[in-house]
Amino acid sequence: MLENLSETPIFTGIPESDLNDIFPLLKERQFKKNHMLMFENDESEDIYIIRSGKLKIFRLHEDKEIVLSFALPGEILGEVEALSLVNYRISSIEALESVAAWQIRKKDFLELVEKYPTILRNAYMILVERTRILNRLIRYLSLYDVRTKVANLLIDFYFNFGEQTKDSYKVDVKINQSLLATMLGITRESMSKTLNEFQEEKLIEIREKNIYILDMKKLESICQQAEEIQMLRKWNSL
Repeated sequence: MLENLSETPIFTGIPESDLNDIFPLLKERQFKKNHMLMFENDESEDIYIIRSGKLKIFRLHEDKEIVLSFALPGEILGEVEALSLVNYRISSIEALESVAAWQIRKKDFLELVEKYPTILRNAYMILVERTRILNRLIRYLSLYDVRTKVANLLIDFYFNFGEQTKDSYKVDVKINQSLLATMLGITRESMSKTLNEFQEEKLIEIREKNIYILDMKKLESICQQAEEIQMLRKWNSL
C-alpha cells in the first residue's frame, strides 16, 4: 500500500517537509469491489489519490460500456474536473477490487495548486499521459481487425502487469474476458474466440484466469507495428 505522498506523481517536486503539512487535508477512505467512486456527468467535487487496488475508468452509451483505462496506486482521480470551469464528471470510475484512497476537497486542492505551481505542471503531464492512452485506444477501435486489437491489448497488459517467468511472460492480473472485450469494442464471444485461437496457435496459455504469453515475437508480429516505441505501452510512465 502506498504510504508516502512523495510516491504520487501529482505531488512530485514538493519538499518532504511540505508534504507532511498536506497530510491533514487528506481523509482516508476504503471502497469495496464494485463501488462507484464517480458517475459520468454527475456534479461532484471529491478528488481521490489511490493508495491500493485497481479501478476501471469507463463510459456508458445506451447500456454499452467502453473501458477507457485503469487507475492504479499513486494515481489521482478528479483533479481535471477540479481545475476546469465545471464539475461534471468526465467518466465513471468503479473499483475492480478493494480500494484504499486518500480523499481531498476541491477547495483544499485548489489552494495547494496556488501555493505549489508544480502541482499544475504535474497535472498537465498526467493529462498528456492519459491522452496518449486514449489515442492508442482510438487506434485499436478504429483501425485494426479483432486479432490485431487483441494481440496489442495483451502486450499492453504485459507491459503494465507482466513479469517474465522461466518459459513465458505472465500477465500478473486475473483476466476478465468481458472487461477486455469492452476495452476493444467487441463482443465477449469474439474475445473468447480470438483467445482460443491464440491458445491453439501456442501464442498464449490461460491458467486460472492468468494469461501467459508463450511466443512474444509471434504475438508482436500480429500487432502490425501498432507501437514502434514499446515502452509507450505503459499506462503510467511518470
